[in-house]
Amino acid sequence: MPYKLTYFNGRGRAELTRLIFSAAGVAFEDERVSDWPGTVKAEAPLGQLPYLTVDGEKMPQSIAFARMLARRFNMAGSNELEQARTDVVVDTISDLQNSYYLKVFKATEKKDEVIAKFLSEDALVHLERIETILGLYGNEGFSVGNSLKWSDLHLFDVTSIILTLKADILDKFPKIKAIRKTVESNEKVAAYLKSRPETSF
Repeated sequence: MPYKLTYFNGRGRAELTRLIFSAAGVAFEDERVSDWPGTVKAEAPLGQLPYLTVDGEKMPQSIAFARMLARRFNMAGSNELEQARTDVVVDTISDLQNSYYLKVFKATEKKDEVIAKFLSEDALVHLERIETILGLYGNEGFSVGNSLKWSDLHLFDVTSIILTLKADILDKFPKIKAIRKTVESNEKVAAYLKSRPETSF
């Protein structure tokens, strides 16, 4: 098998790549690490997870290898401009993801207060920016153009995390909700979501 994804037993920063593989119908080895750091940390290119092994080469940086796979599997855009727009959407979504990891996921004290502040401030700012960029580039349930892109999958994954914190947080963002519906209705993605293991993150 030419692809092996190595990460913890969780969704985290590896889930976008799993979704890309699933949407493309491409088989991959989903290596879920339980012994950390163990020998795995020493074998990881930058001493961190996830990394993707492609034809024997270990590649770090999850967004970089997700972008490569999206291009290989025709989910990055049909021309240079559309690829750039897709990257803009991905980067805007990543701002929300990074804010969540920095302010909520790593919080150790007064976590309820941290979550409340994040949801009422940072999350809404980022969601409004995402909704704005979707209005510029998106169309009828797609973030860019009129076909499934890796940006749609990224949006689905990141907002799924936010929805566990506040179930109605997307009610004022119809474009985001429409893309979530598009992703959920994709037959291959739906099959993956149904079969993926329940994890704590």
